[in-house]
Amino acid sequence: MRVMVNVLPALGHLFPTVSLTWALRAAGHEVLVTTSAGGGEAAARAGLAVVDVAPGVDIGAIFGQGAGTSEERARLLRERGREIARAGATTPGLVFERFAQVSDVMADETLRVARLWRPDLVIYSRLQGTGLLVAAALDVPAVEHGFNFVREAGFAARYLPYLADGFARHGVPAREPRVEVVHVAPPELMLGQGDGRPMRYVPYNAGGVLPDWLLGSGGRARVLVTLGTVVPKMAGLGGLASLLAAAAETDAEFVLALGDDAEVDALGTLPANVRPVAWVPLHPLLARCDAVVHHGGSGTTLTALAAGVPQLVLPHGADQYINAEVVARHGLGVWREPEEVEPGVLTELLRDGPVRAAARAGAERARELPAPAALVPWLEALARTPAHALAHALD
Repeated sequence: MRVMVNVLPALGHLFPTVSLTWALRAAGHEVLVTTSAGGGEAAARAGLAVVDVAPGVDIGAIFGQGAGTSEERARLLRERGREIARAGATTPGLVFERFAQVSDVMADETLRVARLWRPDLVIYSRLQGTGLLVAAALDVPAVEHGFNFVREAGFAARYLPYLADGFARHGVPAREPRVEVVHVAPPELMLGQGDGRPMRYVPYNAGGVLPDWLLGSGGRARVLVTLGTVVPKMAGLGGLASLLAAAAETDAEFVLALGDDAEVDALGTLPANVRPVAWVPLHPLLARCDAVVHHGGSGTTLTALAAGVPQLVLPHGADQYINAEVVARHGLGVWREPEEVEPGVLTELLRDGPVRAAARAGAERARELPAPAALVPWLEALARTPAHALAHALD
């Protein structure tokens, strides 16, 4: 069968889909990824066939990545993150509005390619509205691929009004196609209500050459520190000041993994026990660490869960406050506002106590979920079933 994978142009939305995409490829199916910007480059590096459906469009500008100072962007990012957290498992309108804008600039080319390629099934990252458009236009089933801890009954139907212009532009009735949902976290960690099929989160963080020092322990506890790929661009690195001060008073090695583009010099002189590194794949890095400090991005949180590593979450925005609450509620770690890190919380994170035990148990539970390959027969059966779009037309 042919499967089109519609993904928002961000690594946090692409990476969670790679394991299922490759399970389909390994089973002999054709897969075509439609995305844009950095998402297209990353999908190509993952060995996937890709079409850039928004060439030349500055996707980051839609999210305000270049507007204002880093302090202003950090403040706005945090305000929106708290608003999202207050909404809990119900997606607020501001999220639908912003992601509908991104979906709309990708809609025309995505649908054109879909009509030429004729997929039997569409898999789309949650919040990528082009998946709903293509499925409705071609009358094929769609699968919403989750990337975090939120499940929401009626999510697709709530999203449709924000996508109405794109549907109308292409003469497609704005109604909900047949949609199934895949979640990538253990059901007991999920927030909200709604149907969905659980799938094991198999971390994919791109490849890379592992440095020699990572293969040995060095005799000290090792803590990974990362802010993902978006926070440094949006908010800068100022949120690490408190953490670095606490690290200087902690008997451990801290690996500062901020990516190749981060302006680490802006942090000033680093403590002697802090090692800055360029790009290293997150999962093998976590396998050699005793704890992780991160921003609360869904991919980082789920990768840390898979590794069984205690987590200290410093949320900066988006759904990071929600993820931080999940970590704390289930004893997988703790969370602090970025400016409120003290040495004691790092010491507790490294102790062989309840948090470490809960992290190990969480990893074992995550491994019990069906592997991506186990979902392939279900997807094959889904593609063979007529979609029969539901009558949820908009007025």
